[in-house]
Amino acid sequence: MHPELFGFVKSYGLMLSLSFALGMWLSVRRGQRYGIDSETILDLVFAVLVSSVIGVRALYVFTHLDYFSPWYRAFYLWDGGMTLYGGIVAATATVWYLTRRRGIPFLVMADIFSPGVILGIGITRIGCFMAGCCFGKPCSLGCAVHFPVDSPAWKQFGDVAVHPSQLYASGGGFLAFGLLLLLERFSHRRGETFARFLVLYGILRFVVDFSRYYEDNAVMALGWSSNQWVSLILILAGVGLLIPGARGALGGAWHAKDKR
Repeated sequence: MHPELFGFVKSYGLMLSLSFALGMWLSVRRGQRYGIDSETILDLVFAVLVSSVIGVRALYVFTHLDYFSPWYRAFYLWDGGMTLYGGIVAATATVWYLTRRRGIPFLVMADIFSPGVILGIGITRIGCFMAGCCFGKPCSLGCAVHFPVDSPAWKQFGDVAVHPSQLYASGGGFLAFGLLLLLERFSHRRGETFARFLVLYGILRFVVDFSRYYEDNAVMALGWSSNQWVSLILILAGVGLLIPGARGALGGAWHAKDKR
């Protein structure tokens, strides 16, 4: 656990910044394949950056109101404390709104952005591990880790080994990134990459959350976390988008300029 690097750089903030930078670069490169200029991509990336940061923080604050005293600590983004699904929902809504205004099919932009998003998740979860947030439940596996005194995991469980859930999520994110790019070679219609992103990330989050610690108020029916139930919705949405009729409603059929 290294919440700070060089004595003053917040590791979580650094990983978050790196994820956005790489995601922006990748999206610009991918946009060229679809005939969308870099200025349009960068405008949307900036909007996604702002909306996703607001979304991840707002959902976390809303579900952890007791943690923020005084209230203005809610704006201390460098201290960690974010709920990823809040950012995904906010970013998706932002892209949907802006693409409609610009006359760009939503699924085209969703396909462009999806690999960068999952790559960013893989990078950012390393930041979670370094900051000590999003820690796992106690376990005795060989991969279990001991977090130091006064870390969030130590305050919850004491000197007990826990799942490195952050690294599970990070590794899964990198794997999903590779799979998206590989499977994209066999895509024939708009929205397939986005649909696969929803399915792959939904499965990843659903599985990893069995190892992750949550407060009692985040546990719902069947002992699953609220995020696991959201994951099921994402999986179903992704499967639905793989049906040609559903894709057509959001973005229409494949066009020659969409070829990669």
